[in-house]
Amino acid sequence: MSGNKKIIISAAMLLVLGVSSCRKFMDVNDNPNVSPTATVQTLLPASQLLVASALGVELQIHGSIWGEYWTQSPNASQYKTLEQYSPGQDDFSTPWDNLYAAGENFYQLYNLADSQHKKQYKAIALIMKAYTFQLITDAWGDVPYKQALKGQFADSNILNPKYDAQSAIYAGLLATVDSGLKLINPSDKVLPGSDDLIYGGDMTKWRKFAYTLKLRMYLRMSEKSPSAAKAGVVALYNDPNLALIGSGDDAFIGFGYSTSNKSPLYAEASSTTLGSIQNLVGSNTCIDSMNNNGDPRAYEFYEPLSNGAIAGIPQGDYSTPALTSSFSIPSVYVAGNAQNSASGKAPVNFLTGYESLFLQAEAVARGWVGASFGSDDQQLFYQGIQANFAYYSTGLNAVYGAPITSAIDSDYIYGAMLGGSSATPSPGYWVVYPSAGTVAEKVRHIITQKWFAMCGNQGFEAWTEQRRTGYPDFFVVSKNSLTGTNLPKRFLYPTSESTRNFSFPGVAPLTSKMWWDLY
Repeated sequence: MSGNKKIIISAAMLLVLGVSSCRKFMDVNDNPNVSPTATVQTLLPASQLLVASALGVELQIHGSIWGEYWTQSPNASQYKTLEQYSPGQDDFSTPWDNLYAAGENFYQLYNLADSQHKKQYKAIALIMKAYTFQLITDAWGDVPYKQALKGQFADSNILNPKYDAQSAIYAGLLATVDSGLKLINPSDKVLPGSDDLIYGGDMTKWRKFAYTLKLRMYLRMSEKSPSAAKAGVVALYNDPNLALIGSGDDAFIGFGYSTSNKSPLYAEASSTTLGSIQNLVGSNTCIDSMNNNGDPRAYEFYEPLSNGAIAGIPQGDYSTPALTSSFSIPSVYVAGNAQNSASGKAPVNFLTGYESLFLQAEAVARGWVGASFGSDDQQLFYQGIQANFAYYSTGLNAVYGAPITSAIDSDYIYGAMLGGSSATPSPGYWVVYPSAGTVAEKVRHIITQKWFAMCGNQGFEAWTEQRRTGYPDFFVVSKNSLTGTNLPKRFLYPTSESTRNFSFPGVAPLTSKMWWDLY
């Protein structure tokens, strides 16, 4: 990883927060975790960790299984219902609780910072609230937004918050980010420090984060509302203050392994409940495609077998008796090796430089960003790949026996298969950018390469992009699907909403599309 300083979270803080996917934090309308004596210095990291808990466990697991990076191990059983596309409502209670708890914490943080005239805390609160609610709506669709988080306040006392349409939520989120941007001032005398677990109070990077988040949101609308999406991107690029995340500006929370300071996914896998059982293994959907394209990142995202190969099993094929141990498991670099404590150091990624570069490439490929900005979609495409190589250089160093270099990038980017060299190229299809192709062909390559880059480290975002674009277009139905050929499209509303919120609109099937989803 490069750029962002790895932030070590104190064991005491984690113990106080009790971050675990096994703990339910709150109803939409009541958050017992907000202390009446909370300070901006405690609310900020607590809120960020709540998002990291959801993003690093349930959203990562669901996204990486339904995004076909991982699949259920034949030697375990924890995630069979996900592979059957038949999870229960209660399977989604914890991420719902954690994300709404985080949303309320950011609401409280804003109000407290406002009373203390701490504008940069207010800015981060608004930006992170928008980020959090994008996760919520991208997971569940229509959700309580405008009336959410107000149940415990005397001036509102809304106990049954109405559900807002996803399209309206997106409009509100974009406005919220704009409000946060207006407050950013890197020269402010009062700045967060180590209490900001993502950027350490670097408001220049928070500005990049906010603009990149807007670009993500506009592109999410590209298939459903292309005119509005284009207008938003054009306005964004015409903003004189525009700055986007690049390589080294990655937004993540890092962990230093200890008993109470470890990556949320590994903490879940190594918990008393799961007992370090290896429930997750590599899916052939991703592994075969990476192997066929000579992609050395397969050795970063998966553990090699004793013969040095990377091999998976068909998606959802956990019931085949012949499948014993001849498969790779997710690597320690994505917190996926349940029996190796090195998994405890894996970061939780919020927004990365490589994601930003692929977003920029797509905006240019669609013709929404003109040459006057000096943008080149092909160049941005390759820069995204290179940024992903750089971010995950540790494992690649082990494969090549030397520090990662531009030559290694070139071997892959210019077509050499793993084990070859640029002098004897054997091109992989997904590496060669179709610069003379149609918009659809360009977007297909960009999103597929983004999917490779996000393997097990931004699983939810990768699955979301596949739902939006239909790419990669070589996904397969789980071998144990109970829904026929229909792939999962959303999370189920938790039981707490259907039984306690009188405004609950009714069950939305797992296979029903999002507002922004045409595929």
